[in-house]
Amino acid sequence: MSAPAAGAAADAHPPFDCSKCGRTVRGQKADDAGWCETCRQELIRHSSRQAYLPAAVVAAAFLWLLWWSGLLESPLMAFWVALGGVLTFVAYKVARRVLFDLLRGRATGDGKG
Repeated sequence: MSAPAAGAAADAHPPFDCSKCGRTVRGQKADDAGWCETCRQELIRHSSRQAYLPAAVVAAAFLWLLWWSGLLESPLMAFWVALGGVLTFVAYKVARRVLFDLLRGRATGDGKG
């Protein structure tokens, strides 16, 4: 048995042209849409920033519901605040994923976004 060649690590991911920016990328693996890591990280940052708005709306609606129902004076206040935090976190994660798919669909022009 022979040891792998020195260039085997470089050949693990052959060069590809990013389908978004058009750069030739070496040493990286293209994602499912053929994007390089830089373009993908830029899209993740963009969708993460935009996901704060739906999460803030869910948090505000939950606080309003607590105020409207009179649960702000409840002995279980810590439970209600924790529940609101969990709901806000889930809203952020769902919005981030939906925005990621929507923005990628718009960028690739495949009609899914």
